Formats: sequence, C-alpha cells, structure tokens
Amino acid sequence: MDVSPADSSYSARDKRIKSIISFCHELQGQLAGRGNEQALKKWTEELEKQINAVKSYSLKSPGSRRHAQLDSIGTDLWNRCVQIRRQDDSGTSPERKRLLTLARIFSFLILALAQWGDHNTPVDLLRLEKLAIKAGRSCIVDGELKFALMTLQKAAEYNGLLQNLQTKLPEEDLRASKRLEIEYLTLRITLAWKEDRLDVADHVYEKVLKIKDSTDPVSAECLADSLFEVGKDLTAKKNFSLAAKWLERAYEFLNSQELDLLSREAIELRLAISQALVRAYLNTNTPDGFQKAENHVHYVESEIGDKLVVLLLRLELLLSSPAEVFDSSAYAEILQRMIRSLDISEPSFNLMIHHIRKLDDKSPSLASSVLDSFLTSKVLPTQHDAWVERVVVLRTRMATAHRDTHETIQGLAIMFDSVEANLEKPLTAAVVLAVQTLIWKRVDASFNHEDMDIAERWCHVARHPALRHCGPANAAKIARKLLICALQRNHLDSAVEILQSMKESVRREPMTLYLAFKLALRCGDHEAASECLRQISEVSSKDPQYIYACCIDAQEAEDKICAIQALRHLIERSEYDCPDAVHLPALLRVVIRLETSLLDSQGQTNADCQSLIDDICQIFEGVVTTIQRDPRDGQGNKLFTVEELNWFSKNSYNLGVKNMRIWHLRQTVRVFQCCLSIISQYPQDIPSQAAEDLLLRGMFCNFLVATACIGLARGEDNIEIQLQDYLTMRKHVEAFDARLEARMDTLDEASKDDLQEKLSILLVFDFEGAICLKS
Repeated sequence: MDVSPADSSYSARDKRIKSIISFCHELQGQLAGRGNEQALKKWTEELEKQINAVKSYSLKSPGSRRHAQLDSIGTDLWNRCVQIRRQDDSGTSPERKRLLTLARIFSFLILALAQWGDHNTPVDLLRLEKLAIKAGRSCIVDGELKFALMTLQKAAEYNGLLQNLQTKLPEEDLRASKRLEIEYLTLRITLAWKEDRLDVADHVYEKVLKIKDSTDPVSAECLADSLFEVGKDLTAKKNFSLAAKWLERAYEFLNSQELDLLSREAIELRLAISQALVRAYLNTNTPDGFQKAENHVHYVESEIGDKLVVLLLRLELLLSSPAEVFDSSAYAEILQRMIRSLDISEPSFNLMIHHIRKLDDKSPSLASSVLDSFLTSKVLPTQHDAWVERVVVLRTRMATAHRDTHETIQGLAIMFDSVEANLEKPLTAAVVLAVQTLIWKRVDASFNHEDMDIAERWCHVARHPALRHCGPANAAKIARKLLICALQRNHLDSAVEILQSMKESVRREPMTLYLAFKLALRCGDHEAASECLRQISEVSSKDPQYIYACCIDAQEAEDKICAIQALRHLIERSEYDCPDAVHLPALLRVVIRLETSLLDSQGQTNADCQSLIDDICQIFEGVVTTIQRDPRDGQGNKLFTVEELNWFSKNSYNLGVKNMRIWHLRQTVRVFQCCLSIISQYPQDIPSQAAEDLLLRGMFCNFLVATACIGLARGEDNIEIQLQDYLTMRKHVEAFDARLEARMDTLDEASKDDLQEKLSILLVFDFEGAICLKS
C-alpha cells in the first residue's frame, strides 16, 4: 500500500513529538536525582543538542491531541525546574545549576512548539512572551548569554505579534503587553552590557525612550536598577564619563515617574544612583564634572533637606577640591551637623570615624574638636564599651601624632575628664595600656628635647584618674618620669610632693630610691640621702649601678660626705666578690682621696673629724684584708698590682707621718700598721732598689709605731690595754732591729749612724716594756 507524502510528513512529525515527550520524561527523572558530575555533564551535553534541534522545529498543525501533550509536558518540566531551583541549597554544583537552566530553556521551547503557529490567541502570546522573558532572565543570571539572546529574540517575536493586535486587545491585556515590552527591553539592555556591546544597549535605550511615558512605576524601577548596574560597572572600570551617562539615564527614568507612587526601595535606589552619579562626575576630574556634581547635590538637598546622604555628598564635594583650597572649617561643620542628626549604630559609628580621620589629615585641631563632640554627645551616652575605647584611643593618637602644644595636651585631658565623669565602667587595662604607650612616646620625645614643661604635662595626662587601671609598673614609671622632670627643672617642692604621692612599695624600688637620693642632695638633707643609700644598698646588693650613680651625682654636687657614704656602701655591699663590676683598687683610692680631702677642708679638731679619721683607718684596714685575699678579675689577673700596692703603702705612710702630731696616737698606729701589712704583700721578684725602699719604709713604720705605743702605754690607766701596748711596742722594736741587721752592710755611714741612734732609743723603750711585762 502506497503512503502519500502528506502521511509520510505527518508520521515523521509525530515521531519527533513522541521523541521530545520521551526525552522530557527521562529529563525529569534525572533532575529529581543527584547524579554525579560525570552524569550531569553527559545530560547537559545531550540537553544542548536537544535545544539546538527543537529551536528549529516548526509544527504548524500538531493536532489538538499532540498540542495538549506538548503543552502539558512542557508545563510540567518548567514547573519542575522552578521547584527544584527553589529547593536546591547554595552548595549546588555549577554543573547541576547549568543543567537546570538549560532544562528551563528546553521546557520553554517545547511550550512554544506546542502552540498553533499563526493561530495563537493574545492570551497565548502574552503567556509565551512572559515565559521567554523569565527564561532569558534566568540565562543572564547564570551567564548563559547565548541562550539568553535566543529566548529574548523569541520574546521580541511575540511582542511584535502583540503590537499588531493592540487595537483588538482588552485594556488589561494591553497593560500586560506594555509591561512585558519594557521588561524585554530592560533585559535586552542588560544582555548587551554583559556582552560588552554598549552600542547595542544605546540602540535599545532609544526604543525605551519611545515608551517612557507609558511605563508603570514597577517596570521603571526595574529598568533604573539595570541602568544603575551598568553605571556601577563602568565606574569600577574607571570609565567615569560613560558611567555618568548611564547613571544619568537611570536617575532621569526614575524621575519621570510620580515620586509618591514609587516604592520605598525605589526611593532608596534613587538616592544610591545620586551618590554614584556625584562620584562619577567628580572622578572625571574636570571643572565641568565638578560643577555638575555640585548642581546635583544642590538639587537633591532642595528635595530632601539636611539628610545624611546629602551631607555625605557634600563631604565628597569638599574632598574632591584641590588640597590648597580645601575648606577644613566647612568639612568640620558638616560633620557636626551629621553628629546632631545621627542615629548611632555600628555602620554610622564607623562612618563618622572614617570622616574624622579624613579631617585629621587636613586639620588636626578641628578633627579633635569634632571627635570630642561625637564622644560627648553620641558615644558616651550609649555606654558601648567598644565604641568608647576606640574613640579614646583614636583621640589620644590624634593628640600625640602632631606638634606638642599646651592646648593639645589640655584638650586631651578635658576629653579624659568627660570619660571619667560619664562612663559607668572604667576603661579596661588593655585600652589604658594603648593610651599610655602613645603618651609615653611624647613624654620621651619631649624629655629628649629637654622640653621639661611639655614632658611634665604629658605625664600628668598619663596619670589621669580615667587611666587608673594602668597597673603598678606603669604608674610607677610615669611618676618617676614626673619626678625626673621636676628635678631637671629644680622644682624641689614639686618633686617632694610627687615622691610623697607614690606608694610605699614604689618608693622602695631602686630607681625611685636613686631619684630620692638626688632630691635629698639638692635639698642638702644628708640624713635623707644616707637613708636612701642604705635602702638602695639593701634592695640592689647584686647590682651596683644605682650606688655608682649616687656616687657620681654626689661628686657632681660636690657633696663629699654623700659621695663617701655612697662609696662606702658600694664597698660594703660588693664584699669584694664582683671584680668585673667593681674595680676595688680604684674605688678604694677614690674613697681615701675624698675622705682626706674632706678632712683637710674641715679641720681636725671636732668630733666629726675624729669619726672621719677612724673611717680612713678602717678603709686602709679593709684594703689590707682585700689584698690578703688576692682578688682577681675575670681573666685571672691580679687586681692589686705592684703599682696599686705602691699607691696604698706610700699614701698610708705619708698620711701617718703628716698627721703624727694631730691625730690620736692609736689612729696613727693603725695607719702605720696598715702600711706594714701592705709592704708584706709585695711579690718577691721586685727590683732590688724597690725592695730596699720598702725595707726602709717598713723600718720607719716600726720606729713610729713603737714610739707611739710607748706613749700610749705610759698614759693608759687600764692595765690590760697598757700591757698590750707594751707588747706591740716590743714587737716593732724587734722588727726594726731585724730589718737594720739585714741592711747594715749596704748602708752608708750617715744612714747607719741615724738608724743605730733610733735603735738605741727603741732599746730603751724595749727595756721599759720588758720590765712592765716582767719578761
């Protein structure tokens, strides 16, 4: 049986429809599951092939039964895609998202295929255009620009068919048709922008202008939002002149509507467009652009008044002006207006801080004033710890970052007064540390420049009650610096007050004791100075630096008594066991020189001098003890070299001879005995001439000690002490005799006669001693 061509064509068409329906069922089953990436990719590729095939189909008369089948399966697939898209979470893979997008396009093409060709009703056309627009929007959002163009072309076809039927359309359908047309044009502009085809976007916008007057507020808002996105993108690409053009279009289109009919979101969009437009004008960096920006701000201000957005735009205008003509006062005045109208929140707080920093770059004094106002009127009333702390640290940083003036420091102190008076909880230790660290840098800088007045003022701010949680170490550090400044300026009364204001534990710290010693020196208070030295010696026995410093200060002040006391403490506390830190021979020489110098300057008759002479004797006796221990430095070298021994032996001998007629005999005996003990510590390998000199010096010491002892014994009432003096005398006579016997062969006649004469005198003394001792 022959098959006619018409039947053959119908059979092929019917087969294609069955194939499409079958594929739709399989696709829905795939969309319901969560196939792996490989399966998703395979289905996506197959779906693309199906789309490319279906878009070219034309079924002029599919038959009512087939029409219903295609419409039903297409509708089911469309709804299924929408449902799944809503259910899928944000973690959906890109491949699955693409599959859903393509499935939506495919479902639209099936619905388009299901219609009756040229016999579509207006309701069908409206439905198809609406679906085409939705599919196109979905493609644009998902980046499927090729398919977006295809679906929007379909929308254009349906729109053209509807245009031909306008005279026959009911009023409701006519409004729907116009709304869909503006939606289509909006998406077409967006697509052209995404494709970087702004020439096409311009062409489409010309079509928009023709229906501008008939556009409803909702559609106008959508179009303005799309134009706004184009302008923002061009701004990001720094094409500011073109950005301004598209932003102007967005603003003008919204303005063409009745403002009272616009939604709240549309009003906010209008303000956002205004802000972006002003920035675009300013970024063109042309006089014309600046003038346009200023005009636009004036226009917006005339509309909405002194609102935050207007003030922000004014700030942008000021910031865009050349640095040499920047109006700091106007900028500060706008910030003050913002503070008055501001509802404080985290964003508004950050906004104010940002602009105050900007002003600080131009005018630190005005910025500080604005920040103080912000703190007092807005931040402190909230009792929001984080905000208060940020403002306090910023205000301190601003004050310490610029030139030191009394006004700057006073302003910071007033700010702390406000914080202390209005903040319910004190500032935390971490914030106080940050503040005091900033202030301390200024204290150090001022001190190093010898600007003690400024340094003192900074220290007083650092001790403000609002910063009381600074910790004892920081409080002591600041108080000591304040004390140093007072000493440097010789404000002794102030220094005494500062010292007395410190806690007892702080006053007992070595550094504080050292400063107290300096103060006592300045005040001439030897008793207080002596007490400070005693306490320093106790608390820093292993570290001689503070005692050393006291020695230097006392010498610079020419206070020999305090210098001697300091040196004595250093000697006593060192116990001669830290040769690397204390060079004992030099230290002992200095003490002896100072004490002998003081003795010479005071005269040698009063009780204080007798005590001083005893101290000198005690120092020499300490020298003897130290030499006998043979101390060495870190490299193992002797501290008391021959040169050192020479100095101590000669000076002890000379001191005794010089003061023989002035000092008490027992003091003379002590110093000569020290000389003899030092002579005994010389090494055996010294030159012969030096050895002879030492032997002769020792004989003279023996003679003088024996002479002194006989005098002491004769005048002593205490029998026990008297006998001891005789015994000492006889030992020295014996030693003299032995030394003379050893040198008899080397002496010239004159020396021999002199020494023998001395020996004869000593023998008389020795006879007297022997009788008294009954020897």
